[in-house]
Amino acid sequence: MAISRVDTVSIPVTDQSIALAFYRDALGFELIRDHQSNVHKRWVQLAPKGAETTISLVPPFGGMAAGSVQGLVVQTDDLLSTHKELSQRGVALSEIITIMGGRFATFSDPDGNGWVLIEPLSTMMA
Repeated sequence: MAISRVDTVSIPVTDQSIALAFYRDALGFELIRDHQSNVHKRWVQLAPKGAETTISLVPPFGGMAAGSVQGLVVQTDDLLSTHKELSQRGVALSEIITIMGGRFATFSDPDGNGWVLIEPLSTMMA
C-alpha cells in the first residue's frame, strides 16, 4: 500500500467568498465544489484547469491561521503572458526572477497565503 497522490491542499482564509472570487476570477481556477451544509460549514474546492490536485478554501483551524500557508507552487508554460494576464486581473505579482531551474514570480492571496508561479526551463538543472 502506498500513497498515490496529493489530493487536496487546505488554504486557510478569513472569508471564503472573498477568497473564492480571487481564486476563480483573478487566478482562473475552476470551481469544483461549493457546498454549504449549514451556517458554519462550507466546503469550497477549486483547481487550475486540468489539475489533479485541488485546493480547499477553509476557515482557520487546528493552529492554521489565515495566510499561514507559504510556498505553494503552480506552473505555466508562458510566464510572461501569464504574469501580464494575472496583473491585469488585479493580482500583485513580484518581478520575474530567473534561476538555474527556470523563471518564477511570487504572489499572495487576499489573506497572505503565498504562491510561486513557475515556468521551468526545458532542461532542469539539479
